[in-house]
Parts: sequence; structure tokens; C-alpha cells
Amino acid sequence: MGLAPEYFDDGSSFFAVDPLSINPASLTDFSLFERYPLKNGAYRFRCLLVDTSVVDVTRLKAMLEKWDTIYIHKNEISAYKEYVKENLEFILNHDAIPPEKKTGILVRLSTDAIKETFAAPFVPQAKIGETVVHLEKFVSQAIDFLSGIESLKGLATMIGHDYDTHTHSIKVGWFCAVFIKANPDLFGNPGKEKLKKVLVQATVAGCLHDLGKVKIPENVINKPGRLNNLEYVLMQSHPAFAAALLFDKNLPKETLMAILYHHENEDGSGYPCGLANDEIPLAAKICHIADVFDALTSARPYKKGKTPLEALKIMAGNNPYLDKLKNFEAEVVENARPPVTAIVRDDYDPKLRRLRERQMVEEEAAKRVEVRLKLRDRGMAHCFNKELLKRFIFTLSESKSFDLSDLM
Repeated sequence: MGLAPEYFDDGSSFFAVDPLSINPASLTDFSLFERYPLKNGAYRFRCLLVDTSVVDVTRLKAMLEKWDTIYIHKNEISAYKEYVKENLEFILNHDAIPPEKKTGILVRLSTDAIKETFAAPFVPQAKIGETVVHLEKFVSQAIDFLSGIESLKGLATMIGHDYDTHTHSIKVGWFCAVFIKANPDLFGNPGKEKLKKVLVQATVAGCLHDLGKVKIPENVINKPGRLNNLEYVLMQSHPAFAAALLFDKNLPKETLMAILYHHENEDGSGYPCGLANDEIPLAAKICHIADVFDALTSARPYKKGKTPLEALKIMAGNNPYLDKLKNFEAEVVENARPPVTAIVRDDYDPKLRRLRERQMVEEEAAKRVEVRLKLRDRGMAHCFNKELLKRFIFTLSESKSFDLSDLM
């Protein structure tokens, strides 16, 4: 059953669309409406266009440029989403559309592309394969916009928001794209087509780097506070889980390696393999920098997000307590329940003694988690290649949206 020529509605059955985002040469699958307010708080929605075949492209282009806002009925949302996917390059290359609107479209599309897969506790292999295909297609269409320095204006508007796995993953892929496009010499100054291939591989890796978290229990992923030692060790398995889930999905080796090694540190103190320096693939090093930067600037239930300047100062700082920090990290892996610093003696009540000892173990573990995180925030320069981090800071500073003059 087709749509009616007009509706009287409170607005909940329609959603607004920027007319400039409509490609006049490709509009075929949904109707366009205009909205008039009524006295009782409702609206009249009148159909502007049903059959695009009766209007030539030039005339339709003039009409779209004339309208301020148009509306699409919720029954045609699926058709509109498919339309946007197919016309993404047109939208992103349209100079008259503000960067913030392009950013909104990109975030919605990219989140839709991965959200179902990230949300599933037991991910069907077919669903992962489908996600990879859709994501590669989406990134290929959007890569020219994603990798441009000017797109940092859109990214800057997303800094400081609450941490969300889906949005975080998109931002990491986006930062990777901008960084590589601005520093092609790191990859031997490849030609246009080869550079695009590198950009797509790294961006897809950034978007999927946390896929392995679908295998981590939800009570750990969604924990409102800091992770304890055992949970922290469990969380460290997510790069390996991601690589396993994607192993047979026809992804390039470079993409898989970036995902698997994105938590390796330059000094060998990272995970899952303890690689160091040149053992770590270049794309993984870039993904690591983007990942930590976005994680530090995102708000959590137990901490405020840091400003970009604060985050980069931590990332570039030499940690005066590095040896102590490494001892704590090693203890976490080797012994999830650190030893208590005292012995409880109560000859009269063995149950009470055991209960108190257990309580002391948990208190000691909580204290060490707190100390470890505070020590980490004193400096993380040992985690990153200094030249890459310096270039990352310089790349962000190219956008007026990031004021990093104190670091330059």
C-alpha cells in the first residue's frame, strides 16, 4: 500500500532530511514531504514528490536547492537508508553540506554497519562476514572524506562524549585514516590507488579493533567502575578474540595484524604477545595511538574525559614510576589475587578469619588497581613510537578544532 498525499501527524511518523543530501539523479524509492504547523500542536505533512520519473534532473535539482527541510515517512526509512549507502560519495563530496551534517550521516551509517555484530554475545559467523563486507564497502566510499584533514572538524565535535564501544571504534578508524593520509611517506609515498588501499585497510582495522569484546562477559564490558585484576586480565584477551573471529573473513593480512597487535607497547610491555619496536606492524602502532587517545578523552562512569591536550601530555610523558608500573602489570597477569599484607589471627572463629582474609585480599586488589591507573596517567611514552606520536600530535594540530599549541 502506497503513502497518502498528505498526513496530519504530531511529527513522530516523519524524520527531517537536508534536501542537499538528496542526489537528484538517484532519487527513486521514497516520497518527499513538506511540513506545516497547525494550531493544535500537530502538523500537516504534504507530499512534494511521489514519482521522480516525471521530473527531469535539472528541475529536481532546482527544487531541492529551494527547499530548506524535507521529510520522509517512517515507513520508508529502510529505503532511505539504502539510498544513503548507495549515494554516500555524493553526500560527502557535496561542498554545500556542512561538515557537521556529513559527520552525523557518517556516524549513523557506520554505527549501523557494526552495531548488530558488536551487540551479539554469540556472533554468528555469517553475520561477521556480512559486517566485514558492508564495512569495507562503506569505508571505500567514504575514505576521501574520512581521511581529509578538514574532517577533523567533525571528529572534534565527538571528543569528550560518554564512552561507547561502537562510536569509539568508528572514531579510531577515522583517526587512523586522517593520520595515514597526512603522512603517506610512512608507507613509502604510494600512488593514489595503493594509498587508498592502505587507508581502507587501516580504517577497517580501527573500526573492528574491539570486535573481540563480544566474547567478554557483559558484566565486565558494562561495569560502571574500574576493572579489578581478574577482569583486567580477561579484557586483555579481546585482541586475540577479534583476530579469531575475523580469521577466515578474507580480510587482508595487514588489517588482521593491526587488530591483533593494537595493544602492543613500544617497550614490549603490551599484550597479547609482548612485541616491541619493529616487531609491531606500523598500522597496529597507529591504531594503538588512536585507540588510547580516544579512550582517554572519552567520559566513563567513574571519570571525566580528559581534554585532547591533557590526553596527549599523558601519552607523550615519560613515566617516573615506570619500573613500579611494570611490576604492577606483571603481577596482574601472574596473580589476579595479590597477596595480603597482613595475617588475620582469630582462633575462636575460623569462618570469620577466612571471611576477613578474603575481604583483605579484595581491598588490597582494589588499592593496587587504583595505584596502577594513577601510575599509568603519570606518563605513557613507553607505549608508543615517539616519532609516530609526534606526527599524530602535529596532524591534529593542523585542524583549528584542536588547540595543541602547548605541545608543539
